[in-house]
Amino acid sequence: MDIMTNNAGKTKQIRTKKTLTSMTWVLIVGGLIATLAVWLFAKPIVLTTNTIPTGFSVQGVAINQASGYVDYSNLASNGVDYVYLRATTGTSFVDDSYQSSYNRARSAQLKVGSIQVYDASVDALTQAQYFIDNVGNRVGQLPIAFYVTDNQIDTQASIDRLAKLIQILNTHYNKSTVIYTTPSVKSKLSSTISEAKYWLIDTDTTNKSHVNQFIQYSEDHTIGSGLKAIKMPTSVFNGTEKEFEGIK
Repeated sequence: MDIMTNNAGKTKQIRTKKTLTSMTWVLIVGGLIATLAVWLFAKPIVLTTNTIPTGFSVQGVAINQASGYVDYSNLASNGVDYVYLRATTGTSFVDDSYQSSYNRARSAQLKVGSIQVYDASVDALTQAQYFIDNVGNRVGQLPIAFYVTDNQIDTQASIDRLAKLIQILNTHYNKSTVIYTTPSVKSKLSSTISEAKYWLIDTDTTNKSHVNQFIQYSEDHTIGSGLKAIKMPTSVFNGTEKEFEGIK
């Protein structure tokens, strides 16, 4: 009787363990399904992608450290021809991911440009040297872009400082430059920096003046489709594909 009782107890323990194991797997699988459902709900699947504005054939995106990890091959396979990487801000900030982003963008056969965010509180030579020290010779295949906001050009001295900064980097790299800004800032700069070209932040793409070399037509344009879809500041090159190939 004792042996039979022990065997019955062991059988009950085995059944209990099997039941607990089954319940554990049910909970794990259920949790994974719930997590996936929450993720999909938070990030809806984009079935279609927006198209490039009529009259343009070359487009690109602007990227900074806040963009997180970017799949450059995915961008290239979805109609993106170039990327601009934000490199430095005055002498106070350098994007730690600039060099790795540069490598991966070039590996994806994308043209690359660098962005210097202008800081009117720093003299031009010091600001230029900071950019050179952190970017080196990997400045890209596109014009150097200077991102300028309205509050950075509120005096003639700040505008003159910007003009000097552009001239220093233009000479150092023997490369063309472009001012990345809004139409209102462009109007304030036109009299002092008369020969400048612009990367205009403007949803209106009908202004095809030759000085508007690039036009950022959307702050959150959808690139790609499905789970790889990503929203990014997207621009077009104001010219032909042949002209884009010759740009530097």
